Amino acid sequence: MSDCDSNLEVKVVRKLASNKVTGQHKKQISTVQGWGFASHNKGKVGNVLENLARDPEAPVEMYGGRDVVRLTSLEDAKDFIEERGGDPPWFLQD
Repeated sequence: MSDCDSNLEVKVVRKLASNKVTGQHKKQISTVQGWGFASHNKGKVGNVLENLARDPEAPVEMYGGRDVVRLTSLEDAKDFIEERGGDPPWFLQD
């Protein structure tokens, strides 16, 4: 995986965490793609979410249908972001 893809993964997970997309709060992939990602990355966001959902160590899961995602937990998202050198949203920082 390239650094660009890894950075995009962190950005996507951070965006989901910032919007507290966990538990009963879930989002369609197309909604997440519209959350302020660079236009050249919008198509990649869907692929990143699908890849993260297939990775058992990633904090993203598909819910109900193929196009709906949520975080496994905010704590899992925090750990994922920090392990990859990112900064979690302010409300998750120690």
